[in-house]
Amino acid sequence: MLAILQASLPIGERLNHMKQTKRRLPSLALAFCIILMPLSAFAADEGAAGAGTSLLAGQLDNAADDESSSKASEEAALAEQREQQVQQEKHEREKAQEQLRQQLDGLEVERQEKAEEEARRAENEKKAVSDKILKYDKKAIAQIGTQEQTGHTICCPSFSCAYGDAVLDGTVHDHSYYTCSCCTWNDWGGGGSVSRSAGSSEKLLREAYDQIAKGRPTVIHVAHGGGEHWICLIGYKNVKDPDHLELSNFIALDPWDGAQITASDRYSLYGDCCQHISSR
Repeated sequence: MLAILQASLPIGERLNHMKQTKRRLPSLALAFCIILMPLSAFAADEGAAGAGTSLLAGQLDNAADDESSSKASEEAALAEQREQQVQQEKHEREKAQEQLRQQLDGLEVERQEKAEEEARRAENEKKAVSDKILKYDKKAIAQIGTQEQTGHTICCPSFSCAYGDAVLDGTVHDHSYYTCSCCTWNDWGGGGSVSRSAGSSEKLLREAYDQIAKGRPTVIHVAHGGGEHWICLIGYKNVKDPDHLELSNFIALDPWDGAQITASDRYSLYGDCCQHISSR
């Protein structure tokens, strides 16, 4: 603009104006510098502020990054903790299931053992109903002797009672303890052969069965050919119905020779239904 003003002046004035302007340049320069100084300071302050803002922004960004990283670490730690908890719960659940399986297996084994035991008991009870022979010591029977050995051919009741006591509890008496013939039967009813009658063959055999089932032998009156005899019943076999028995269902010791026999193999019921049981 100064140049334009100068160009519009006459030459002489322009020369004078130029000289004056030349003389004023230092002052103008100083003034210009003074004017520009606040702008520079402002620019410097603005630059510093910008730098500070940039630094603060960087710090904020770093803080945000640190917070994000810390949060991510915490989340990772929580996730790991949850996974460990899940695995622990899974392990405990599997352990509990295994314990339950073992308990169930144990119960099943116990149930099977119980069922087998019950089956064995039922089978034994069935056998006890159908078959039973009282145990006895053969040496005791040999010690008592037989009719055939002693020649006491009429003492079959006494020998039968002696055999009965030996089977009952191992007691060994000579047959004379019971006396010969049918006069006195110590510990076996105390009377003659007809003094105790069951009333019928069915009742006689049922009583014999019941006594043997309790572990007690009986002495019964039987027939052979045209004669009579006494034998000691010590067992039964093949019993299907205790109320329907035959002499063939019974095991006996025969005082004639001390043999263990099926009663019907040698004898039949005499018909008077006489039977003696131990009173001991």
